[in-house]
Amino acid sequence: MYCYIMAMRITLRSLERKRLARLRRIETLSPWLQGTLVSTARVCGKPGCACHRGGSKHPVLFVTTAENGKTASLYVPRRMEAQVRVWVANYQKLKALLRELSDIQRQIVRLREPE
Repeated sequence: MYCYIMAMRITLRSLERKRLARLRRIETLSPWLQGTLVSTARVCGKPGCACHRGGSKHPVLFVTTAENGKTASLYVPRRMEAQVRVWVANYQKLKALLRELSDIQRQIVRLREPE
């Protein structure tokens, strides 16, 4: 029984260290933005532009999310595209870290002492 408890404590300590490491990584991910980046092309608002006469359309970026069962799109101004790409990537990393944290917590629960 003593060996089991010692092994459990060692494992518990290692899991707690893993958990703390993930939490520290989460702190570095701010800011984040939930959504999926969607690139498309569209006609601009300038009547004299070539895009109105069959020329190439202008590339635009949107962030899409599901809200109340419907897809909502948020236009990303060109000057913010690089920044928003980082935010969305941070959110994906955040989700992965949360999954890892949840797995670690499950392992901790499984370490409970046998009855």
